[in-house]
Amino acid sequence: FNSAESADAVSVAFTARNSQCVVDAAVETRDELTESELFASTAEASNFFRNGAAGFSPTRRSAQLDGLELRTANWRIQAAEICHVRSSFFDDRVAFPAGSISLDSALVMRDVAVEWHSLDPIAAGQGHRSLAPA
Repeated sequence: FNSAESADAVSVAFTARNSQCVVDAAVETRDELTESELFASTAEASNFFRNGAAGFSPTRRSAQLDGLELRTANWRIQAAEICHVRSSFFDDRVAFPAGSISLDSALVMRDVAVEWHSLDPIAAGQGHRSLAPA
């Protein structure tokens, strides 16, 4: 696992012990999000992720998904421009044929105290459910 950070750039790279998972990404921070097809502004993107700061992942028990939620009192996101990105997962052309996915934008969150909270597991295949307050 390697990471580097400066006032205006962040890079992260890692390779799993079995070499089957590789990620390498570098971004340069910007004042405002530009060229996003999903968000009109950094504030809009920040609100989206603040209201959806939870996720579920497969477990060794194939019928169950475990959940985690990110909580912080100091939510602060900064826009970034992607310098380069590589992901062995998303670069898999069998799982993701050319043109089936695209990277929209990058955001950086740093110097923010966070807590990770477990969520009740859900059954795999249960479908999506909203975790944001109604």
